[in-house]
Amino acid sequence: MDYKSYFPYFKYNPDEIYFESAATSLKLEQVIKAEAEYNEKIAANTHNDLFDNAYKANVILDTTRKMTAKFIGAKNHNEVIFTSGATHSLNQICFGLKTYLKKDDEVVLTILEHSSNLLPWKVLEEEIGIKIKYLDLNDNGSIDLNKIDNTINKKTKIVSFASVSNTVGASNDVQSIANAIKNINNDIIIVVDIAQSVLHTRTNVEEWNVDFVAFSSHKMFGPFGLGILWGKKEKLDILKPLIYGGGNNVNITLTEYKLAQIPQKFEAGTLNLSAIYGFLEALKFIDKISIEKIQEYEEGLKRYLVDELSKIDVSKFEFYNLKNPQPIVLFNMIGVSSQDFGAFLNKKYKISVRVGKHCARLSHLKTGALTTIRASFSIYNTRNDIDIFIKALLDCENWVNELI
Repeated sequence: MDYKSYFPYFKYNPDEIYFESAATSLKLEQVIKAEAEYNEKIAANTHNDLFDNAYKANVILDTTRKMTAKFIGAKNHNEVIFTSGATHSLNQICFGLKTYLKKDDEVVLTILEHSSNLLPWKVLEEEIGIKIKYLDLNDNGSIDLNKIDNTINKKTKIVSFASVSNTVGASNDVQSIANAIKNINNDIIIVVDIAQSVLHTRTNVEEWNVDFVAFSSHKMFGPFGLGILWGKKEKLDILKPLIYGGGNNVNITLTEYKLAQIPQKFEAGTLNLSAIYGFLEALKFIDKISIEKIQEYEEGLKRYLVDELSKIDVSKFEFYNLKNPQPIVLFNMIGVSSQDFGAFLNKKYKISVRVGKHCARLSHLKTGALTTIRASFSIYNTRNDIDIFIKALLDCENWVNELI
């Protein structure tokens, strides 16, 4: 099926090969139209429903919250919180648990975490003296289930990790990892950054037995500026809001205040309602195709790339994750900076890739490369895109001439 036709981006960039989906996905036509429609025709806030469009706004918010809950396998839609992005969601979790933590409490991460799931904990390390430890990884970058008890002990309060790495694309068996952690200590809070997996593999927070997840709309064909935080109610009850203001309180007097119940407790101010309306359309589209078909298509592209690479001389390149099925390819041209070769790919072949550290600043400890090139696929990519990518790799010796 030609999924490209659903994405207006290609009307304006018909020759571009967009291999940047791990950073942000392209936007569906119906998503773009929904955002415009909200601003043009509804344009209301949700803090009251006394007039028609305000009522419509509340219906949209409630419908999207319920569909989001269903999409991630959550039973209680009020456990779904809307934020400005996955970064906001992860910061809300981290700093919302600040009073839950004390000096020398241990928080366990991996060295492959995105800065959004690393830096907030580093700040708490500095501010209150928590200790950060890192889980052992398998060769492919996934968490080593057999060594979890090497890192987790009675001082462990929180374990936070990505379901899929945004660099090496390693997939973690979240349910098995969570069960292993809870078997050691059922009170440990488990946080999962699902930004890189939520569009590509099925999420079920209830089956996973985790306490919080965070993800963003813009990696799911949806709008920018919208994130989602899900948490178990009993854990959301101990979480303190990151932001305070209109909408997240029920009473303020000269001497005291009372916060609203979830989800409003964490949604102070005006929500990004046009983005929420657009996200609803993205969810409908994904639901219609199904996560399973998306996964099958994308992993098929990855297999095709690996097969085509096996037919050519790739001795001038180093690939770091070809065995991982996720639609992410991390590589370098040996002896050439990632910035230079990435620029060559774009200038001569109109291939858009990401270069650098990919906001995962400890990942070089796993790959051994300070910077890398990342190509990432989605349903709007084709085998023809892969063929052009292979052609570009075969043309690698000409990178200098192209950039001079």
